Amino acid sequence: MTESPHLSPRANEHPFGAFLVTSSGTGTMTHKQTRAARFVTPSRGVRIDALAPDEGLARTAAASIACAEGTVLTDLSGASLWDLPLPPWIEFDDDRPVSVAAVPDRARPQRRDVHGRRLRLPDEHLTTCRSIPVTTPPRTWLDCAQYLPIEHLIAMGDAVLRRRLATPAELQGMVTWGRGRRGVAIARLSLPHLDPRSESPGESLARAHLVLAGVPRPECNANIIENGEWLARADMRWRRAKVIVEYDGAVHLSEGQRRADATRRNLLQGAGWLVIVFTANDLRRPWLMANLVKRALCERGER
Repeated sequence: MTESPHLSPRANEHPFGAFLVTSSGTGTMTHKQTRAARFVTPSRGVRIDALAPDEGLARTAAASIACAEGTVLTDLSGASLWDLPLPPWIEFDDDRPVSVAAVPDRARPQRRDVHGRRLRLPDEHLTTCRSIPVTTPPRTWLDCAQYLPIEHLIAMGDAVLRRRLATPAELQGMVTWGRGRRGVAIARLSLPHLDPRSESPGESLARAHLVLAGVPRPECNANIIENGEWLARADMRWRRAKVIVEYDGAVHLSEGQRRADATRRNLLQGAGWLVIVFTANDLRRPWLMANLVKRALCERGER
């Protein structure tokens, strides 16, 4: 098998605060210095600097440089490296092992803090991100499908498209390639609901819950113009029914921003728009969100 150009040998040190240790230390420290209290040992022969700005990224880098050549970050760990949105129960799980895969003719990675396996990894599914070998965004998105509820997979797909990490055609092609793999059915179902105009994971989750519950698909982040005057940019809009859904994900807003939002919503209501506001708390009861929007659309003649 030809070696992928993306699976390059690991360096002994990584700029994110991870480094390999030998009996003689490293290129810049003695072995005794590497045993200082500030350095954490996630697994044999590798250290993490506890003062690193991003401990999660340091753990990921440590797993990458500690594993053999020919391995690559995958699925949820790949998504974290690409900074794609994950559900909070995954994103904030400090005990979740780093997912590392080897091509079929390489040994399965076996280390503490690492979930190792063998995967079919065509060269076109491999790249690097922040100097770490990782699966491409489309392949990462597909591999995450086996672990995520569909609404979170939609939110991740929105982010991939919004940041132009992939095109809709590339995601569709990956789903076609992955026929028969775990999670591909969920990925296929999510494809028609992706929208690169969604500007935050919260917006994406709210929209996903609505459309999956049978609410007609809205326009995302559309400008509201009445009598030639721009009034607002709506997170979700149903034009004919004149219904707007806003997702308010801000925890702390300045008094000036609160007043501006109130003024904007008053202008919209004065122009005949119904404005519904959801927050993160509403995402815990998606059926109530859907029922509220369905009722509003029905009352305004949307079928």
